[in-house]
Amino acid sequence: MSQSKLNTQAQIIESYFGFFSYKRLFFIGVISLVLAFSSCRSSKSDPKKITMRPRIYLEGSAPIPIFDEYDFISIQLGTVDNIFSDNPNDRIFALWLAFDRRSSMALQKETIRNIGKRLQLSVGGQLIGIHPIERAVSNGILPFILSESITEESATFLYREMGQSLFHIRAELNQ
Repeated sequence: MSQSKLNTQAQIIESYFGFFSYKRLFFIGVISLVLAFSSCRSSKSDPKKITMRPRIYLEGSAPIPIFDEYDFISIQLGTVDNIFSDNPNDRIFALWLAFDRRSSMALQKETIRNIGKRLQLSVGGQLIGIHPIERAVSNGILPFILSESITEESATFLYREMGQSLFHIRAELNQ
């Protein structure tokens, strides 16, 4: 190959990679700015919106929570068969609390050690739900049966307020 042909090829390669790296850096910069601004807006904690701080106690043990509001990542509301009634159509409300990874491992250990006992869900010092421990909970999701006297409106209010509180508590941790 001649020297001029090699120089021409070298110039083409330099111009291609020079343009490519400029374009790539510009693209990465734009994406970084978009992510930075969007993540700042969506995860700001508002302490005024933390109205409920759920705690879990082991029934019959010291009044020290084994799990608190910092261990949960989400909450769901649903209904389950009423185990206290003979009527097969009788349903009661339940809350499913999802734990973070570290707390899921601790939950598994606690449920293995305490089969036959009950966990109590408390908010503001008030007992709102129970979970009878029948076996180890290894999936990090713990259902709590709410009282039979809780209405649909009360259960929905509890779910919304606790969900909002958990969202802002998680945002507080991420700041």
